[in-house]
Amino acid sequence: MRPSPSNVPGPGGPDGYEIPELPLDDARDLFTVLGKALRAFQLYDENNPVYQRFVQNLRAAFEKLWTDVDELRIQIEEDRFLWFGEEVYRNDTRAESLAFLFYKDGIRDVQFLKGIEQEELEAVLRVLQRARSIRAEGEDLLTILWDADLSYLQYHYVDLLAEGVEVPEKDPGALDLSAAWQGEVDTEETEDGQPASSAQQEEPPRPKVATEDFNPTLYSFDPREVEILRREVDREMQRDIRADILSALFDRIEDPEREERQLQILDIFGTLLPSFLSKGEIRAATLLLEGVHRLLAAKGVLSASAQRRANGLLDEVSGSDAIQELVLALADGGIDVGPDELSHFLQFLRGGALEPLLRAAMGSEDKRIRLLLLEAVAAIGKRNPHGVLHLLQVDDPTVLAGACRMVGEMGLGDAGPRLAELARHESADVRLAAVESSAKLRVSTVAAGLEAALKDPDRAVRIAAARGLGDLRYRPAAKALKAVVTSRAIRSADISEKIAFFESYGAVGGDEAVELLGDLLNKRGLLGRREPEEIRAGAALGLGRAATPKAMEHLRAAQSATEPVVRSAVGRALRMERE
Repeated sequence: MRPSPSNVPGPGGPDGYEIPELPLDDARDLFTVLGKALRAFQLYDENNPVYQRFVQNLRAAFEKLWTDVDELRIQIEEDRFLWFGEEVYRNDTRAESLAFLFYKDGIRDVQFLKGIEQEELEAVLRVLQRARSIRAEGEDLLTILWDADLSYLQYHYVDLLAEGVEVPEKDPGALDLSAAWQGEVDTEETEDGQPASSAQQEEPPRPKVATEDFNPTLYSFDPREVEILRREVDREMQRDIRADILSALFDRIEDPEREERQLQILDIFGTLLPSFLSKGEIRAATLLLEGVHRLLAAKGVLSASAQRRANGLLDEVSGSDAIQELVLALADGGIDVGPDELSHFLQFLRGGALEPLLRAAMGSEDKRIRLLLLEAVAAIGKRNPHGVLHLLQVDDPTVLAGACRMVGEMGLGDAGPRLAELARHESADVRLAAVESSAKLRVSTVAAGLEAALKDPDRAVRIAAARGLGDLRYRPAAKALKAVVTSRAIRSADISEKIAFFESYGAVGGDEAVELLGDLLNKRGLLGRREPEEIRAGAALGLGRAATPKAMEHLRAAQSATEPVVRSAVGRALRMERE
């Protein structure tokens, strides 16, 4: 790899050392792609394939440039970028110019280092987009770059107030005191009245401080001291300042005789909490809530007024408005955390937060956010099963459906009677969730509700009920299932519903079901015609669930069926028996 141009001497360098040919075209292409990627960042979400394609193109442009150089150091003028005096970017339109974006805030030199394409590419795009959209006074690109603390983008800037100020030169009319001083030296006499010797006249006055008085080794660190200093700096840079500040505030609030100070600190907490959440600092917000809970649990620590203020803080953050803002922040990427960290934060909310959280999860169209919230809510529910059971009493169908599914996942058998009631709810979503969860509980209290759901007007509910009864092997349901598989209605049902009922009947119907299903599979009518293909296929799968020797005989007798649907179902049923 050739040396980086920033490390190559200029025209005034040593003789015989020539600047290697610069990949100017690659640099120009890089800034063209950078402009396009920045526009894509403005228009598209970070997960959008179009945006990802532009980012990948920008990454490829950097990688191509790095095949020739290790760094790209750009000099910035008002409307263009220069690389060793060669123009590699120009845009005269200030609103769109990358050069003016840097120039207006005093940045005159930018250095891109190898590795930026892998480590900080999207961070650079975020910085530039933020700089383009700033409106508030006092914030500029320098501030944003300082806040971003990028390692692979370095820059130099000038003080705009001082830029262009000329350094004052010596006034030719000023008095020159050197001659007068020399005259005094020439006329100086010795102590005995004789003129000073020529050697003495020529000797300059000795300065009070000389360079040789300073030994640089006295003021440098040895390697061991440098390593100690480096470790201390690293530890300080990695220190969680927010946690230290919160600890200091909690130390000062634990004095019930200082009620005014307690109220002031709680007011500070009320300001910090939404600030933490808006910035995505979930860990700091969790520490704050955990500390408030600890204060309320400790007797005699908070005054009565402070207790009311602390309870109000928890009620506010547990309210539906706060939960909605939290969900929006998760959706737009303002908060990016995993389910464990989020659930750790949510566990300190009041019980009333469970309902709005579940409502937000069930109503979210973003699958990632929905999964994240559901996992967090499930973690809270495991620690608070009574709160989950309470959700089965709310009126909101969305929350009811989500609560039913939580009950099934958690295996809360005490919810069986309530699930049986909800299996008759007016909302099809609630009925479906109740039926599916009833099947997961495997308790006798849900069987009656499942059997009643076989006649539900919604197809999905009927299928879930039939499958649930088959999985439970609930033999008392055989009569109801037989009535369905022998009815005219099943003939007009779709194939999924047919299979669900035939398989369940085969699982719970015993020998009677095997005989009936065998006839449906193989027996011919008075005119020598067999049952329709889908009925025969469903009967074959039902025999596979029965898995008795007699059922296998019926299946082997149908292996030579000419209909592809029937032959496939028979093969699948025989594999059930082997598995």
